Amino acid sequence: MIRPLTRVRRLVGRLAHSTLAIGAVEFALTAPFLILLYVGSYQLMDAISAYRKVTITARSLADLATLNETTTQSGMQAILDGARQVMTPYSTVGSSLAIAQIAIDHSGSPSLIWVCVNSDSPVCSTSSSALKISDIAIPADLKNPDTYLVYSRIIFHYKPAVAGTLIGPLNFSDGIFMNPRRSPSICLETGTDANNKPICLGQEAS
Repeated sequence: MIRPLTRVRRLVGRLAHSTLAIGAVEFALTAPFLILLYVGSYQLMDAISAYRKVTITARSLADLATLNETTTQSGMQAILDGARQVMTPYSTVGSSLAIAQIAIDHSGSPSLIWVCVNSDSPVCSTSSSALKISDIAIPADLKNPDTYLVYSRIIFHYKPAVAGTLIGPLNFSDGIFMNPRRSPSICLETGTDANNKPICLGQEAS
């Protein structure tokens, strides 16, 4: 009985001090965590990049619009299309880009003059279900009487590149206010009157 026990002890001792294949075992234990960490880091950086693009796109949309004194439906369509290119390489299919001009009356109350939305037809009108004046939170310090504001907004449907079906699409949105730069307001021209003066959408009465 002594010899079998001695052999067992020696075998256990060798196994306890053996380092053969220990690297493979450690790799097998840590690999799933390392892969998950790498994939998660990539997905997080991609989502941050997409959100930064959303912010830049909202600013570009307002920037381009406020450079005009007058514009047209086709002009606003070109501005919306141009702003969409800023989102490259992300697809804007199903996303909403909108820009609106807001009038602040003498009492500081806002009203929508015109709004242009990439998914609407016509692109520009005096109202849109995609962007209402009640949807726009205007800071109090911007409600200066008898002034105009231009507001741009983008709602981007982000689809994660990794585990998209597990995480699901995410909505990134951003908006920005600017004042018209070259005139008190921007005339979105719909035609001319009998005196060959431009008729401005939402301001026909004036």
